[in-house]
Amino acid sequence: MELTKETVQKQLDERILPFWLSLEDKAQGGFYAKVAADLSIDKQADKSAILMTRYLWALSAAYPVSETKGLLEAADQVYQFIVDYLLDEDQQGLFWSVTYDGQAKVTQKHIYVQSFAIYAFSEYYKVSQKESSLKLAIDLFNLIESKAYLADDSGYHEEFTSDWQPHSATLMGPKGEATYYSTNALLHLLEAYTNLYQVYPDSRLSKRITHLLALFKEYIVSEEGHCYTEFHRDWTPLNSDISYAHDIETAWLLYRSLEVLEKTNDSDYVALVQRIVQSVLEEGLDDQGIILDHYHSGQKSQIKQWWSLAESVIGFYDAFSRTKEVQFKRLAQSHWEFIQAHLMIPGQLSEWLPHVDESGQVVETKSTSLSDGWKGPYHTVRMYVEMLGRLS
Repeated sequence: MELTKETVQKQLDERILPFWLSLEDKAQGGFYAKVAADLSIDKQADKSAILMTRYLWALSAAYPVSETKGLLEAADQVYQFIVDYLLDEDQQGLFWSVTYDGQAKVTQKHIYVQSFAIYAFSEYYKVSQKESSLKLAIDLFNLIESKAYLADDSGYHEEFTSDWQPHSATLMGPKGEATYYSTNALLHLLEAYTNLYQVYPDSRLSKRITHLLALFKEYIVSEEGHCYTEFHRDWTPLNSDISYAHDIETAWLLYRSLEVLEKTNDSDYVALVQRIVQSVLEEGLDDQGIILDHYHSGQKSQIKQWWSLAESVIGFYDAFSRTKEVQFKRLAQSHWEFIQAHLMIPGQLSEWLPHVDESGQVVETKSTSLSDGWKGPYHTVRMYVEMLGRLS
């Protein structure tokens, strides 16, 4: 199947969005949080803030480009669920998770969660014009800057207790570490701040985005073009791991920030973006030209994750748009074809399969859920929305 505006639109409207909308929890609010490979729904699975905010972002982002009915109404509903149950009115910020019926479950605070809330609230504001949503996004920006930013080392502490006391890593990142930085958290903070800046062009926010870009340039991206994944507080890497999928995602998100700040004429940053893409091209693809998952302990994983493939379609097409090098367009096409051949379940209203091997067989040793606390509509819906804009 060719990667065209028409094929992308048809799949988004007829398969992907209807699947996610079908999971709305009309009894308790929000969306059901776990769907097995056989499409059975666990209606009592805990609802993570990551998943609920990703729903809000995806529904809001899809609304302007899709005629699928009920998108804005569903966004209104999950927004209210987040505000009513995941938002901590006493201590500020969002909990990590609540039970299926909205009772606080894991009450730690993490800047990754707060970042996705900013990303979602600012996107929802674009389509709803609800001032309350914009205010929440701005309040979370100020909260992160006051509680998490470490001026001495120029980074951000990531995990906190419910009352915002610094906590060692338990939820994500290098487990047990108390003083570290992770590229994953910083990348999505940059993503969130950039999205907020589009509706809140504040000078302080602009400075924080510029600062985050500088962290990628100075510390995070290696000379070879890979992003180190985790750091000590002095910015020396904690390990030699490489996440090729995060690399290609980082490339296009960095360029998006440059676009929003109107800095695409900065040759140093543009070269940095291209260096990342080139590293993936040279080291991060398998024999079929499909992205590898990661490098760890001297081994390159052949597993294909749904989100890695989604980010590769965007990232390589973004590289083609910037450079006009046809090889990148071909890579976007080949990743799209792999998705169609191996991640789409024929004849079913379904989301992409989560993990397959290089031949497209389901990896049973990894999660097979179509939706869970991490796998929501974010990466897939974003690929469709981004490609609709890029292919128009």
